[in-house]
Amino acid sequence: MQPASAALDLQFSRPMNARHLAAETQLTPALPHRWLGSSNPLRLIIERSATINTPIALDLAGDDQRQTALKPQRWWWDPRPWLLVVRQLETGQQVQLLDRQGRWQALSPIWPQISQLVPLGNGQGIAMVSSDHEGQEQIWLQPLQTSNRSQERDALQPPHPLALEPLTTQPVLFGHLSSNLQGDLLVQSGGLRPDSKRVTLIRATGSRRELKVSASGPIALLPPGGGLVVPGYDSIRLRPVVDNGRAPQTLPGSRELGAFCAASGRAILIRHWPDYRRSIELVIPGLAPRQLWLGDEAILAVSCDGSGDRIWAVLGRWQDNQGAHEILLMNGEGTVLKRNKLAPRTVRGGSQLQFDPVSNRLLLTVVEPGQSSGQPGFLDADSLEWDRVLPVAVDDAQWLRS
Repeated sequence: MQPASAALDLQFSRPMNARHLAAETQLTPALPHRWLGSSNPLRLIIERSATINTPIALDLAGDDQRQTALKPQRWWWDPRPWLLVVRQLETGQQVQLLDRQGRWQALSPIWPQISQLVPLGNGQGIAMVSSDHEGQEQIWLQPLQTSNRSQERDALQPPHPLALEPLTTQPVLFGHLSSNLQGDLLVQSGGLRPDSKRVTLIRATGSRRELKVSASGPIALLPPGGGLVVPGYDSIRLRPVVDNGRAPQTLPGSRELGAFCAASGRAILIRHWPDYRRSIELVIPGLAPRQLWLGDEAILAVSCDGSGDRIWAVLGRWQDNQGAHEILLMNGEGTVLKRNKLAPRTVRGGSQLQFDPVSNRLLLTVVEPGQSSGQPGFLDADSLEWDRVLPVAVDDAQWLRS
């Protein structure tokens, strides 16, 4: 599968002449691209070499399969993701979004603490776990009204919050969330009673289903949908969402999920060895895990591109009475292509490393020397050089798909 920067699906009212449409349609700016499909629907692929910094004007033209011309029309498309942060305020924490003009917009109430933020994989909302001063948690879904395609450029607006929905009727002791590219949401929760643990699948359509599954830690939905990655005490299992009676695929050893390479079905695992070493593994469907890296350093965060050909890892070790962090870029064979020290900055503990193919940047939550709060930091995904660090106090920073 060829890497892509962004993709747009187009549905027509009739079968189209794909070659003629591709030849006549113009993009502004003129980005390198290709078309997939034979008639209807069609998919427009922006090549990986393109960096998108502005909305794209799509001037559609061409013939259908009866040689009838399509009425020329212009559409605007903005595939750039949005920056989400858990902002640290004087009275608590709040989820905020950075718009294209550099203004921060609130997407949640202010709570004492927001212990988890998960953007839905289809970009249509965010799920959150809030904590009160007594350590009890509530789980919330914030649906968003989005518009990244329109015939009017001014209609391309930031996501707008709709009515906030509580996903638990009573406070819980813990909550964990996972979403897939379809926008489904998996909710794990538990209270004081021994039988209070719940695993609930909330479909993007709004339907709910209680799942009978036990795990030693957070369960993750597979990006395409239909499957779960379930951690055990001495293994990691892959099983369907709906139990079909077949034995799940099991990978023995102390492993945890690091990241999904969503477009290829590949994943990055972190393995913990008995001698306290750690390794990074690339999992390709149908093949044994491929070890990419093995060492004594702590593996603080990992990420990969959609094809699994580029893998990034933040490593840490204790040096001169302080943490020293560096970032590696590897290929799918484990060859280190680039490495850079992040000093004097460090990565905030428990935060994620996320890749944006549209801008070819990595997003981290970093801590400046002498500071306790984090800041959103951006690195060029190839050179691993700093692009910029935003001077705002945050607990977490993530991409929201456009």
